[in-house]
Amino acid sequence: APHATAMMDSSDGLARSLHRLAAASDCGFAVDGGVLPVDPAVEAVADDAADCRELAVHFGEDFELVFTVPEASLSAAREATDVPVTRIGEVTDGGVEMDGEPLADRGFTH
Repeated sequence: APHATAMMDSSDGLARSLHRLAAASDCGFAVDGGVLPVDPAVEAVADDAADCRELAVHFGEDFELVFTVPEASLSAAREATDVPVTRIGEVTDGGVEMDGEPLADRGFTH
């Protein structure tokens, strides 16, 4: 991943991973909840759209990679892999937010 500036898996939950990346990189993240890819299995067990998003962000076990890449390198990063790459937000000066609201640091704890 020559274009990535930070990366980790999201198996403990997207929110937990973003908080860890933010702490390690001394930055924050603003996430657009409307573009998050959600597995159909999550949609099938969710009670409603809010529950679906809660499960998708905090539950974990999705085994995706979360990474940062400079905006100028995004196209090259997408072309370098055979798997879909979804831009879910942007790096900020601090805090972790989704749709303008603080995103709780919840997820799987070892």
